[in-house]
Amino acid sequence: MTYQANPSRREWMTADGGFLPLRLGMLLSPAYQARTRPLALILERLEIEHLRHGGKHNGGLCVSYRQFEEYGVSRRTIRPSLSLGEALGLMQVIQIQEVAGDIRPENMYRLTYVPERDKKAPTDEWRYVTADQIAKAVEEFRARTTTKKGQTEAETDFKAA
Repeated sequence: MTYQANPSRREWMTADGGFLPLRLGMLLSPAYQARTRPLALILERLEIEHLRHGGKHNGGLCVSYRQFEEYGVSRRTIRPSLSLGEALGLMQVIQIQEVAGDIRPENMYRLTYVPERDKKAPTDEWRYVTADQIAKAVEEFRARTTTKKGQTEAETDFKAA
């Protein structure tokens, strides 16, 4: 009896527009565990954009601040969350320098745990972030998002590692 590949076994992977493999090492990493709720929403929105492009445009993902807001991220926390994501090595913000009059183009984004366009493996920059760097980045995030009452905009933060 010979084994034959059954293409229908993999139909579930593309039936709803694809899938994104998340590796156990990343999910358990201190950098990933330190992400805040706004950053988690931003990463999810970027993953959705990545999947909408067939998983082939990482490094050229365009999502506007308005789209982040529509996904549930407070406008006040978007910029600090993007900085935190870069500091934790989970993403890269690629700023386009071309300005047409008063109109500034959207940023492009790259998820470091997903292979970039035309690359076979992800860069996994989150692996090289130290505990001290994580603590400093989370502290800076909290300082930038603290209100006058001493509460952070992201009170539903995930537990920091």
